[in-house]
Amino acid sequence: MEFTVENLRFNPNPPPISGGRQFSKSPEEAFYKVEDVLSHFTQGKITIDRAVKSLNYARHAIIPFQNYPQEIVEKLDKLYDEAIRILKKLRTPEKVKEWLLSHGPPRKPHKTLESFFKK
Repeated sequence: MEFTVENLRFNPNPPPISGGRQFSKSPEEAFYKVEDVLSHFTQGKITIDRAVKSLNYARHAIIPFQNYPQEIVEKLDKLYDEAIRILKKLRTPEKVKEWLLSHGPPRKPHKTLESFFKK
């Protein structure tokens, strides 16, 4: 997976911002965290200030302390920096959602445990 802003998509059902992604699992979780934060913003669940703070927190206080190769840490740092710049440039949930959707269809929601057992 390439950690670039062009690969970010809208997630209609993002996990919670706090405790939603386990960065220790893989660098992909750190990538999806950006999608989650932007998607929460597009849905009006968080303000732009909270989105920027959440991204900066992950960027500076979580990612550097994971056991990722230095090259991956640098790519993720660049991704988070670019995502914050785009968020500040677009400013509105509608524009951010439009931008995310320009990269492809929304991420398919993950099945919940409840829906899995209903079948």
